[in-house]
Amino acid sequence: MDDPALSNSSTEDDEVIKEIPIFNSTRLQKNLYLFRYPLLSKKCLNELNLKRGFFKPNNQQIELEMCIDVESSNFDSDRAELIAQEVDGPPESRKPSTRVHFENDVVDKVCLKSASAVKDPNKYAALAYTGKEIHLTTLRNIFQFRPSFNYLDRSSKKRKDVDHNDLSDEEEAGPSTALPITVKFKQSDDRWKKSKSDSFKALEAKSAEEAWVNCEVHSESSSLSKVEKLKLIAESNEPTGQAMTLSDGEYVRVLVPEDEGQGTTEPSSPSHIMSLHTLRASPILEQCRVLLKDAQIMQFQQLMMILAGGEGLTADTLLKNLPKVAVLVRGNWVVKSEVLYPSNTFSSTSGVPAELMCRTRDYVLYLFTKNRYVERKKVSSVMKIPSEEVKEIFTGFSKLSHNKGWELVLPTDNDFVVKHNDIVQKQNDAWEQKFKQLSAYLKDNKKQRRKSKSVSEDGKVRNGVSYVSSDNDSGTEKNKSPVAAAKSKSARGMQEST
Repeated sequence: MDDPALSNSSTEDDEVIKEIPIFNSTRLQKNLYLFRYPLLSKKCLNELNLKRGFFKPNNQQIELEMCIDVESSNFDSDRAELIAQEVDGPPESRKPSTRVHFENDVVDKVCLKSASAVKDPNKYAALAYTGKEIHLTTLRNIFQFRPSFNYLDRSSKKRKDVDHNDLSDEEEAGPSTALPITVKFKQSDDRWKKSKSDSFKALEAKSAEEAWVNCEVHSESSSLSKVEKLKLIAESNEPTGQAMTLSDGEYVRVLVPEDEGQGTTEPSSPSHIMSLHTLRASPILEQCRVLLKDAQIMQFQQLMMILAGGEGLTADTLLKNLPKVAVLVRGNWVVKSEVLYPSNTFSSTSGVPAELMCRTRDYVLYLFTKNRYVERKKVSSVMKIPSEEVKEIFTGFSKLSHNKGWELVLPTDNDFVVKHNDIVQKQNDAWEQKFKQLSAYLKDNKKQRRKSKSVSEDGKVRNGVSYVSSDNDSGTEKNKSPVAAAKSKSARGMQEST
């Protein structure tokens, strides 16, 4: 162990070589942002060629357009032109007023979309050193940028529109012997209406209400950039001497101010979430619940990309929270039925109780774990609920395939199945247990229907003697007393003997 006396003496002998004053600059603290590019190498950052930017101040969102080096030997010009035509259409068939994504009819740019990197960016500052002084400017926000390929959605939408016109619901065709039965339930409350306003689509709609602000991009060596950099230096460099006049307690409070007036948020209530930035700041479990409640089915990598930038988000923490609000079906995460249909509520279509909707939806998901395609009519006949309710369940996470039935809207996530085999096995065991519970429920329900049917039969019992109904269409012997029935029977026997 070191001798404390020697340690103290070495500290006293360590003289201060230079004192550097620190100043707080406020000229850019409301407009200073830090950009991070985690997917780009240092070489790419040096060659980063930004074309233009778009900014939403209220929602704290930024999009940047980065130019692609079309002269590079790694650039496939033929493929780039083909993709541009799929997105914007052939140049000869476009109208002059048509808005195109690629002005040069080639994929020569890529969009970078921002995500908040930290929960409280006010704790971070940018430092400028002049050689004699240090100037600190508080950051407004810290963004991480990742590529976004929204233009691919336009091409896929065109293909879906064409396929949608060719497809029809084949399940509804053909004669049916089933008699229509209308069942109506009185709704106890409007909770299902409130849940719609808490969806992820509502959050996107709030973000869409704010228009993008066009921003010009200036190079690092431009004169305007040099002028803006000068604002990192504080205007007043005169020392205030405040530290010499304050007491110890007051000086500590100046260094570490109290968070007065900082109200606590309520992340469990999505109605308080005003932007995607706030959503990422809420607990991971709440983020998963809000996203999956609206999308109903998502892949693990999709969740990681959307929630990227949230504080404490890792693959392990996400995998720990996902099973609490979702189940695994063919490698995809599907929101639990209890989240969509809370207890003591009813379906929004015909008022079927939430408990029955949950059992039916779980039965459908179990069938998807065993089969790629599922028939809607079979589910309706087994669960005994209206066909429209079953269709509402299917349309949430599946699509109708021509002459095959319904299949999941997302393909099997084989990568997740291979990497997380232990989680897949646990989910499979949970599905088998769920199926046993569903089988027991269907068996008990079938017994109750048989019992109610036997009670409503024409045969009745009085004083231990059964009243027998005749098969005769005239019905003259129906509901006769036992004595009258016996006399009628003996009379017919005498007529037959004569």
